[in-house]
Amino acid sequence: MKKVYLGIDMGGTRIKLGLLDEGGNLLETETLPAKSDRTMEVRLSELVEDINRILCDNYKLLGIGIAFPGVVDNINNKILSKYVKYTDAHKTNLNDWAEINWNVPLVIENDARAALIGEWQYGAGKGSDNILMVTLGTGMGSAILVEGKLLRGRNSLAGNLGGHMSIDFEGDTCNCGNVGCVETAGSTWALARNLTKINNYQNSKLSSLSSFGYKDVFDLASNGDEVAEKLKNKSLEAWSAGIINLLHAYDPELLIIGGGIMKSKNEIIPFIKKKINERSWLPKDAVKITTANQTKYAGILGACHLLKN
Repeated sequence: MKKVYLGIDMGGTRIKLGLLDEGGNLLETETLPAKSDRTMEVRLSELVEDINRILCDNYKLLGIGIAFPGVVDNINNKILSKYVKYTDAHKTNLNDWAEINWNVPLVIENDARAALIGEWQYGAGKGSDNILMVTLGTGMGSAILVEGKLLRGRNSLAGNLGGHMSIDFEGDTCNCGNVGCVETAGSTWALARNLTKINNYQNSKLSSLSSFGYKDVFDLASNGDEVAEKLKNKSLEAWSAGIINLLHAYDPELLIIGGGIMKSKNEIIPFIKKKINERSWLPKDAVKITTANQTKYAGILGACHLLKN
């Protein structure tokens, strides 16, 4: 019977499961609907059956690592934030869940930090110990590695709220309650609101869509849609401003940018690199910029690495 670790990347839309051997190799993976409208307690109880099915009689479980999209206490394995999806998550006893069902240890980490560890050990961050990782798309997540150690801070917030760094004190109110956050100008959730602020926005094909994301924005901009081009540039400027602030704060050697939107990396990377060289205090090209390699399972790989170590 092969000994394995279980990684769980618990997103608001999808839950990814992965079994890793002791060498960090992915043996089995499965993607499930998050069903995040349910309570955390109910969803975890449902996952027991899915996990046991994957384990079957072929694997002996050594431990569980969870990547979660919120503020977590990695020492006591508690979720601290009242996440917008699993609203009761902060009340859930994860240690009991792992012990009662499999009698194994458990660790939990914020998903951006887990993804950074996954890239550091298995992807684009190999060989670097001072890394800033940013994920772009629905929002802007961030995580920091300093001298080979995750930056967490006293309240588990350090380096983790790049998308909620204010870049305009007279800007829009963010969904977090702050004003002028990066995400108010550069996130999927803010796109529709920002579209209506552009003159003659009705002339854009975006206005005819019931909902749209960055793929639509970049595709239409490349086809000459001037409104989509303005919306794209607003996001690029916001991401660049936020990233420059993070670079000034943490001075890493490597910037890893991830997220589904990086399918447009040929536009995004040169734009951000140009703004860094123009506006930051860093020497030209002092920071290497690259895209994430482990785009699908970085969180699982990272959570299991933290579990093993």
